[in-house]
Amino acid sequence: MLSKNELLAEAYRSFVEIDEKGVFDVIEKWFESGYDTEDLLNKFGEALSEIVRRFEEREYFLAQLMSSTSILDKVNNLIAERLAENGIYVENKGTVVIGTVKNDTHDLGKNIASSMLRIAGFKVIDLGNDLYASEIVDAVIENKASIIAVSSMTSTTMINLEEIITLLKEKGIRNDVKVMISGAPVTQEYADRIGADVCVRTATEAVAAAERFIS
Repeated sequence: MLSKNELLAEAYRSFVEIDEKGVFDVIEKWFESGYDTEDLLNKFGEALSEIVRRFEEREYFLAQLMSSTSILDKVNNLIAERLAENGIYVENKGTVVIGTVKNDTHDLGKNIASSMLRIAGFKVIDLGNDLYASEIVDAVIENKASIIAVSSMTSTTMINLEEIITLLKEKGIRNDVKVMISGAPVTQEYADRIGADVCVRTATEAVAAAERFIS
């Protein structure tokens, strides 16, 4: 039987190499060994960060990055199933509604953030892209979410971010919901101006912000 550290190393290697079968094999061995799932999820998170780095350095292509986020979603689902089979139900830290605003279909960063937030223990309601502000706010109300993570990758769609803040105020729930915004043209100065709580640049920053919001 492999040790805990050996399994973690194998999990990291398999994920970074986009070896889906290898990843699932490690998960099965992990549960057979009875180790803490949080350590395994954190290791997968480290591996995803490495894949993102390789993509940014042009060592990996877009297809590899997209495959990694798809595998990570399957990992989250499989681990949840295995925990449920063992009668273990992990309490969510909080609910995050995530998406991109109307007329914005750039969702790669959003997909990575969704995966990282799930690893960190948040329930993520991923609405997809090209969303009206009303769709996002309605989802917050329906799911009793405490955090919104929304992005705009173009200057022409940024006004939709402000509309979300306005709708939250109109619904009387602005003080109950933390709002993080992101996107290439988005700055902390802009976040301050429209009344958002924070501007984040990366998925890692999104997780850190979510952790601060619930602390």
